[in-house]
Amino acid sequence: MKKPVRGKKIGIVHLQMVRENRSLYGMGRFTQPEEAVAAVKPLLELADREMLAVMSLSVKMEPLAIEIAAIGGMDSCTIDIRCIFKHALLNNAACILCFHNHTSGNPEPSIDDCLMTKKLQEAGKLLGVVLADHIIIGTDGFYSFMEHGKVDRLEPDSVA
Repeated sequence: MKKPVRGKKIGIVHLQMVRENRSLYGMGRFTQPEEAVAAVKPLLELADREMLAVMSLSVKMEPLAIEIAAIGGMDSCTIDIRCIFKHALLNNAACILCFHNHTSGNPEPSIDDCLMTKKLQEAGKLLGVVLADHIIIGTDGFYSFMEHGKVDRLEPDSVA
């Protein structure tokens, strides 16, 4: 930076959040994983491959936005941690809820699911965006990492 190069072009980046006409209605603060699953299950239950959705939450644990952050194959989904937190940062979220489906119908987490959850927690701590839960949705049930003690339980007013 001591000697700027004359005539060298530098790209200008402009980020803009655009809200779609569609929105999530009647969604208040989540207090139980079942409530979050009921809200997101329709997005994932008919998928023929694994998908990961991230929901941004306010300080009051109220939903701000939801995005399908990754689409994988029949039995796996490659996750880019940056994409998950990009969504959260653009929404000024205090917390995120991550959801993904298992096309096998069995919601039990794989070793990769557990490792990814740990990475999400660590990245969230660095960025100041708390991972409230990671929920795997199966055919007849779900697995909540928070309920199983693998993600710290948050109180709605303790996020700030």
